[in-house]
Amino acid sequence: PSDRFFDVALGAARRTPVDKPELCVHPFSMAHLNFDQAIIKIRSGDSRFGPSAYHFIRQSLDHSIARLERHGPEKKPAHVSGKELLEGFRDLAIKEFGPMAKTVLGEWGIFRCSHVGEIVFQLVQHGILGKSETDKPDDFQEIWTFSEAFESPFQPKPQTRKKRSSGWRSPTPKKSSPLRRSKPKNNLGKI
Repeated sequence: PSDRFFDVALGAARRTPVDKPELCVHPFSMAHLNFDQAIIKIRSGDSRFGPSAYHFIRQSLDHSIARLERHGPEKKPAHVSGKELLEGFRDLAIKEFGPMAKTVLGEWGIFRCSHVGEIVFQLVQHGILGKSETDKPDDFQEIWTFSEAFESPFQPKPQTRKKRSSGWRSPTPKKSSPLRRSKPKNNLGKI
C-alpha cells in the first residue's frame, strides 16, 4: 500500500547481533555493504550526521516495527510509513535519553524531522533499507517540532487551584484557643 514505507530485511536484521552487524541489506538491493561500511561511505560524502545518528535510525526502525507488531508468522519484509518511523523515533529517543533527547540528537546533527528522512534515504541509496515506488523524502515533513516532541513532555504541568465556595469562611478560634483573647480578670473589687 502507498501509506507504507521501508522494506527491511528482517530475517538478516534479526539474526545479526546488534553489536556485530554483518550483511543487513534489502533483499532486492545490489549493494552488499555491512551497516558500518555503509555509514563510513555515506559520511565520506556527507558528514552532517554523526555515526550514532545512523545507528539510532536503525534502532528506531526496529522499535517502530515492534511497536506496530508487524512481524507476525509471515516472514516477508515489514513496511513502516514515514510518520510511523518518526513516531517510533520520538518514542525511542524519549525512552533512551529522557529530557536530554533533544540535546543528544543535536549532537548527532539531527534537529528536525526532515533530517530523519535524509538519513533514511541515504541508507536506502546504499542498500541498507529499501523503499517502494511511492516513497519520497516528503513523507518526513515536519509533523512536530523537536521542541514539541522532546521538551514539552518534560515541562511542568500547570496546576489548577481549587476555588473557594462562596460560603467558605475561615474557622473562628474556640474559646479555649490561644488565639482568642480572654477578658482580664479584675480581682481588686472582691475583698
